Amino acid sequence: MSIPAPALKKGFDILDLVSRQPGIGFTEIRNTLSLPKSSAHVLLRSLSEIGALAQQPDGGYVLGLRLFELGSIAAAQRNISDVAVPYLRQLAHEVQLTCHLGVREGDEAVYLAKLECQQPIRISSWAGKRVSLHSSSLGKALLAWMPEYELDEILSRFEWVQKLPKTIQDISAYKQCLAKVREQGWAIDDEEDVRNLRCLGAPIRDMNGNIVAAISAAGTTFQIDDNRIASLASRLLEVAHEISGALGFSGYHPDR
Repeated sequence: MSIPAPALKKGFDILDLVSRQPGIGFTEIRNTLSLPKSSAHVLLRSLSEIGALAQQPDGGYVLGLRLFELGSIAAAQRNISDVAVPYLRQLAHEVQLTCHLGVREGDEAVYLAKLECQQPIRISSWAGKRVSLHSSSLGKALLAWMPEYELDEILSRFEWVQKLPKTIQDISAYKQCLAKVREQGWAIDDEEDVRNLRCLGAPIRDMNGNIVAAISAAGTTFQIDDNRIASLASRLLEVAHEISGALGFSGYHPDR
């Protein structure tokens, strides 16, 4: 049974209580938080089903491993931002383009940081903005090295709408695109998401070689013309390599 939105605060109240009193039982939780018996049952069952709580053999509750997993991810993302932003700030200044750092969250990508250049042209984006995995270079960089079974599951949920003439329209073509991304090491959004906008993206790896984020450089088709793509991609890969190295990964090379 899903938790109604108004009950989210009560759910967090339960998690906070359990964090302070691990092993606390149903009756104590209900009495401490003044919850109706039926509501307490629904909340505890729902929180247990999603892994936020775990019930011990004696009936008491402790925090579930799902919270540990999410906490680790959140901490890692903050660390990625701390590491990556100085590199991206320098890159934005150097190439005079808007640079982003992003991660995958479900079926979307989310910008963790945006670094502006001094050019008068501004890209409409911000930290926290959600962007398409389907049509963004950052999304392609995040998905290209994903295990096929996991990739297929995500692609099955895409709405293959042709937003612009160059937007990829089907799974087969998209997989061919990702194969090229793996071959060259970087991705491009060539007016697939926003008209007259080009964006190049490259993956960031952690110390274990897992792709945990991606960076991108975005500009108009005038700023990133055909003659500039190769040199910009090369520089983007170098910066992605530097950030990955700063995160502890020693096996990544821009040519891979």
